[in-house]
Amino acid sequence: MRRYNWLTVFTVFVFFIFYSDSYSQEAKKLSLQDCIEIALENNTRIVSTQSYSKMAEAGLRSAWGNFMPQIDSYARWQKQSKDQYNIRFDELVISKESYYYQFSLSQPIFTGLRNYYTLKRNKADEKYYRNNLSWTKQLVVLEVKLNYYNVLKAIQLLKIAEETLKTSQEELNRIEAMEKIGAGSRAEVYQQKVRVGENKLAVIEARNGLINAKTDLNYVLGIDITTSIELITEATDMNVEIQKIDLDDAIEEAFQRRLDYRSFQNQFEKAKANVNVQRSSYYPNLSLSANYSWWDVQFPKRKRDITEFDSYSFGLSLSMNLFNGFQTRAAVSSAKAEVVVAEADLEQAKRQVTLEVKKAVLELEKAAEKIQVTEENVTSAEEDFRLASERYRIGAGTLLDQNTAQTSLTRARVNRIQAIYDYKYALEVLHLARGSLAW
Repeated sequence: MRRYNWLTVFTVFVFFIFYSDSYSQEAKKLSLQDCIEIALENNTRIVSTQSYSKMAEAGLRSAWGNFMPQIDSYARWQKQSKDQYNIRFDELVISKESYYYQFSLSQPIFTGLRNYYTLKRNKADEKYYRNNLSWTKQLVVLEVKLNYYNVLKAIQLLKIAEETLKTSQEELNRIEAMEKIGAGSRAEVYQQKVRVGENKLAVIEARNGLINAKTDLNYVLGIDITTSIELITEATDMNVEIQKIDLDDAIEEAFQRRLDYRSFQNQFEKAKANVNVQRSSYYPNLSLSANYSWWDVQFPKRKRDITEFDSYSFGLSLSMNLFNGFQTRAAVSSAKAEVVVAEADLEQAKRQVTLEVKKAVLELEKAAEKIQVTEENVTSAEEDFRLASERYRIGAGTLLDQNTAQTSLTRARVNRIQAIYDYKYALEVLHLARGSLAW
């Protein structure tokens, strides 16, 4: 029994330590820049795109290597079962062993410009993957910013819901006190209790919205969605500076800076270079070769042992394909078709860039107008609620009028928060559309 008691105490102690430790962990505090850095490190799309970029870099190094000589070496020691008779320095030498080594060099001189256009093609391919990697990072940054703003918006919406609940609860307390002294009706108490209950539900919804927004942000950051996070907020988070955007300038900037559009340009350049790569098979190939070798039946012990039995050679070789079953012709035709496809994709990308920039500018203008309207609505709703409350307290109005005014005020404040963050969203999307998204 005593052993059982000690085991129970130990189990409770371990559970207490684990429980207190898990709940003592503070929420991770993150700024926007922290979130961006974490996402760029953890995002799986970036990891895969980086791998493709590294492969393209390796292909570019390989293309440079085509211009360089190829140097090979070979060495051999051999022992046979029977004696071999050889003349060495005018003497008959009997040996079962032999030694041999060789160095060879091959240098391409002319390949029908295949090496040049292969380098040009691989350069375009490397630029494509490099631009694609940078564009992928910009997409991830945009996703982080939008989800970060979603959390900030959810925080503001929760504050509005809590303030509304606090106001309605204070009004309920006042009505109950008036009812106790006979200056109020029981019906108004129940009406206000219903109002408080509705506001409590609104707080629950707003709190759940904040939790979901943080969960979505965790997912985008690539961290455990159960991790508790707190955002480092600043007083300027609710400030917006309305910008005037010229559509033509924005489109022109997008064509200059959009990395995804550059990627399509790189694909077009790659396709054109590939036509010349395939066409090079029509031309002859000229190369230089050199060879040095040594063979003897004894391991060299002096310089003469090498110079007496070594040899070297060099020369030029010329080769030209005369007929390969129309393979070159088919390869050139296929490459030309790829150019047509790449050119069509580039034109479509140009149209897509123009469309995205125009939509982004329109969304930004709409969001700016909504901010102005909602600010006026909040001012009007605050004054309406103040007047409705005063009328109700002096008996010139009803509780329903006051609650209606409070509902209008809450809706106006929510719409203003939504308008502010709609503008922030639209501005970031426009930065991406113009190719000027920074972090």
